Parts: sequence; C-alpha cells; structure tokens
Amino acid sequence: MREHTRRGLDRLRSMKPALDEAAAEMAIERGRFDAIRDGGPTVAVSAFNLFQTPESIAWKLAGMIPTGGRVLEPSAGLGRILDAIERRANPTELVAVEIAPQCASVLYARETCRLIQEDFLACDSERLGGLFDAVVMNPPFKMGTDIKHIEHAFEMLKPGGLLVALCFDGVKQNAKLKPWADSWEVLPAGSFKAEGTMAGVCLLTKSKPTT
Repeated sequence: MREHTRRGLDRLRSMKPALDEAAAEMAIERGRFDAIRDGGPTVAVSAFNLFQTPESIAWKLAGMIPTGGRVLEPSAGLGRILDAIERRANPTELVAVEIAPQCASVLYARETCRLIQEDFLACDSERLGGLFDAVVMNPPFKMGTDIKHIEHAFEMLKPGGLLVALCFDGVKQNAKLKPWADSWEVLPAGSFKAEGTMAGVCLLTKSKPTT
C-alpha cells in the first residue's frame, strides 16, 4: 500500500510542470474574459492574439532606457512602444520585429524604424544588423513564450546594454525570470484591462555585463 501511494505521489509530482503551465494558460484566458465582462473591449486585434501595451506603460518603459543609441523592439505589434521610444528616447536607430501580417502592414508605413517581418526567435544579431544598446519589449505570453523571447532578446544586447521587458506574472516566470532580473515589478491589477485582458503582468530589467 505504501509503495502504491509513493508511486502515486511521484506521478503527481511529475505532472506538476504541465499542470502549472495549463493553469497559467487558463489565467491568461480568464483575464481576457474578465476584462470583457467588466467592460473592457472585445478588441478586434485580439483575433491574432495581440494585447497592445497601454500608452502609459509604453511611456514608462521607454523612459527606462538611455537616450540615443541603437534600440530594438521585438514583437512590435501596432507600434505603441515604438511611438514611446521615438518620443522619449530619441534613438539613433530603431529596429522592430513583427511576424503578424496584420501588424506588419501597419508598421511598414513608419519611416522612422526598420521593420523585419519574421519570427523574432529565428532572428540572430546579424539578421538584425548587429547588437543593441537597449531592447524594450512586450512579448507574447502564450505557453511561456515570453520567457523564450526575453532570454533571446538579452542575447541581442551589446555589453552594458539594457533590457526592459514585460512578462506574464506566472509560476514559471517568477521561478525563472525573477531571480535572473536586476529589477522586478508587479504591475497593478487590471493594468491591461483596457486592452482586453486582466492577466497579471510584471516589468523586469536586466543589464548585460560589460565584461
């Protein structure tokens, strides 16, 4: 009986990562429905799984990087963070990556940044024209993709460069990204309600060592 119980407990422990991930996905979807129920928009752009960064948060992110320099925004969406970077950080060069055709068609009209319409995770620094002084990002959250995007973005920095990123406030993110980050801030509940989700969101920064 004890051996049977032990095996059952071992099996439950082995299932925990999958259960945690499923719970995180349910939290994101629940956040979407809660926002709609509580008066948030149905958000036409959510048809391709986009939650735009609220302008106030985009402005805050852009203010955290040094002015000037070469700046990257992966998964640029419809360009709210790009707008804030241009207005607040005055970069010498601004590069955006966006794979969704619906978003890219909007971004192509911009004359102030270079757009690469590809999967960011498939882009290396050579494809992006070199390393960057700063990366500012609101990556996709689904299935822990934000972790992969953030780790990949960090590799795009020059020594001494700064990463400023949003991520889902989930179990995996808190376990993997929070100890790694230089700073970690849980944004107020409902920060993305107007964009169609009540999912919890964190803001992190991470500097690339100079040596």
